[in-house]
Amino acid sequence: MSQSDRLTILYADDEDVAVHAPGDFAVLAPAWQKIAQGSDGVFGSGPSWTLASATSDFEAAGARPGHVIQLRKPTSVFKGAGELFAVEGAVGGSLTIRRVGMPAGAGAPPAPASGLSGVEFVIATLSPQIEEASFDLNRLFAIDPLAPGRTPSDLHDVRELRRACVLGVLVRRYAAESRGSDGDFAQKLRQAEAELAEVLARLEVRWGSAVDRSSSSIFSTRIVR
Repeated sequence: MSQSDRLTILYADDEDVAVHAPGDFAVLAPAWQKIAQGSDGVFGSGPSWTLASATSDFEAAGARPGHVIQLRKPTSVFKGAGELFAVEGAVGGSLTIRRVGMPAGAGAPPAPASGLSGVEFVIATLSPQIEEASFDLNRLFAIDPLAPGRTPSDLHDVRELRRACVLGVLVRRYAAESRGSDGDFAQKLRQAEAELAEVLARLEVRWGSAVDRSSSSIFSTRIVR
């Protein structure tokens, strides 16, 4: 698929997937879909939310709000498999982050007040899978970026499709990572498939303004009032 064929409006982002499956995100985001990686990250002194790297140009690499960064080392600060943070913004080799699912500046800062160096980080994305899941939802609910009145911009609230999009991504990635009918990911795949079917069965997308309550469901793509 060429870049010109890709959707410009998606119904979820990496942070949404991380909120739904925080323990699995680092495994589900493929290593070959990597945006940035390094081991020279630095947090300045004070309550710093800005990670600086001399070897990574986060902005040029395409890091943007909605992406998720995993901080792995030093292990004295980032225990176990590390911690996930959401990207707030990128300027050159500086990346502003925040707690996943929380406003900027809320919660405990990622580093001690004295500062921190030698931070190992990686930003991997599920954007291709999110784009595919968004495309599937467009087809399912007769949403067409080229049809006036039925484009994603005409939806009353695109957030109504967020959970379905996230679950569609999880189904894809759990299926790809499952190695048989048993195992943790195989069980999570069956759970995600059941949850997605339930969400889609009751989901109705609403069109237009708050006054126009027309909607579409998977059972009928005709407009109902």
